Amino acid sequence: MNREALEKVIVKYLNSIKNHSDRLPGSFDHEDIHDLRVDYKKARAFLRLLQLEKDAGDLGMPAKLRSLYHHCGKVRDLQLFLIELQALPVAAFLPVCISQWKQQLFTYKEETVRAIEAMDFKKIRNTLLKKLPRQLQEQTIIQFAHEKIAAVHIVLLAADHEDDLHTTRKQIKDLIYNIRIFEGDWGIPFPVSGWKSEKSLSNMASRLGDFNDRCIALSLLQSGYSANCHEKEKLALQELQAGWQQNKETRQQQLLQQVHLLQLEHRF
Repeated sequence: MNREALEKVIVKYLNSIKNHSDRLPGSFDHEDIHDLRVDYKKARAFLRLLQLEKDAGDLGMPAKLRSLYHHCGKVRDLQLFLIELQALPVAAFLPVCISQWKQQLFTYKEETVRAIEAMDFKKIRNTLLKKLPRQLQEQTIIQFAHEKIAAVHIVLLAADHEDDLHTTRKQIKDLIYNIRIFEGDWGIPFPVSGWKSEKSLSNMASRLGDFNDRCIALSLLQSGYSANCHEKEKLALQELQAGWQQNKETRQQQLLQQVHLLQLEHRF
């Protein structure tokens, strides 16, 4: 794949990130935040692949773009958490906690707006384009897939913690995002197949993503304890937390067993 094709991918996703970020202030629509973060992760995965080319420069995501991504993540996590929580009967017993979380969400949105205002997408684009390699070779793609699969195998040798599942998810997602760039942006199949099927790989990544969301929600719930909360609120939080914690631990054990069935192979 020549340099022009590589540039088009980077420009496409940077432009998409900019378009979503331009719409965020004032609305903070869930879909815009989700799509911005997916575009960021696709661009990041693609740069990680290109980084393996010998003539590539330092293709890490620029600091200001990383900052925007993380700020958007804080908003998204708390938005989804509040939507889930307020749909539960227990929400009626948590007025102080919910008020504090809403205030925290407002603060996160303000921080995100400042991160957007600090962005210079033209500068970021020009910086990244200058560091791209001349081409993307098939051997580099094979090496990338090999490293990702090897990283998963190493984690699974002694996987027994939620962090092992999060690490596995990140490695798999880097593969999936690049597969989709090849198929969606270039209209060609990914030249490596070290797994039973892309569908099984994608389904596992989705289940791991849902588990990650559950871990984040539990962490946010634990942050709700406050000296301002009445004793009844604290008791309601503790009861909800116990249920969520049990659900998380059950799901964690299921996923630790399921990831071993992925059949990732070094057969390419």
